[in-house]
Amino acid sequence: MKLKTNVTFKQYLQLMFKLTYQKIMFRILVGIAALLFLWIIFYQLDLFGLPQPIIYQYITLGLIGLVQPAIVFSTVHRNYYSSNQLRETLEMELTADRIKIHGETFYMEILWKQIHRFSELTRWFMIYQNNLSAIIIPKRSLTTDQIHELRIVLAQAEQHCAKYRREVGV
Repeated sequence: MKLKTNVTFKQYLQLMFKLTYQKIMFRILVGIAALLFLWIIFYQLDLFGLPQPIIYQYITLGLIGLVQPAIVFSTVHRNYYSSNQLRETLEMELTADRIKIHGETFYMEILWKQIHRFSELTRWFMIYQNNLSAIIIPKRSLTTDQIHELRIVLAQAEQHCAKYRREVGV
């Protein structure tokens, strides 16, 4: 199977925010920020007789609501623009035993048995090389037939990986 894909900064930013904020710790922090925001609003409206928020509540709300997203944005921006692999148009060939990736400035082959895991999101396919690094394939650059075929190829590759891990005892 052959694919051609490219990821824009906007798409990459949306994906990274989605992946960041789906983690339980970040959800808890967003929940805390929402509660602090409600506390401040209800105090200002003089509802429920809540005590006056002190400076620490405002600082915490600012850190969670403004600083944290700004740090995520700057990290994503730096990663995207420092990596040729993310910005280049990629041609991928998925075979029975490996994935071959041709970029404008690089060529890479990865055996399926070296893949850490596979993931399918609403708008993306993710092929993880380790816990932090993934080959990302946007569904928007694929036809419906290619999406179906890619699911089959990735399912077969996942079985291949599982079989390999059982054989080597990983």
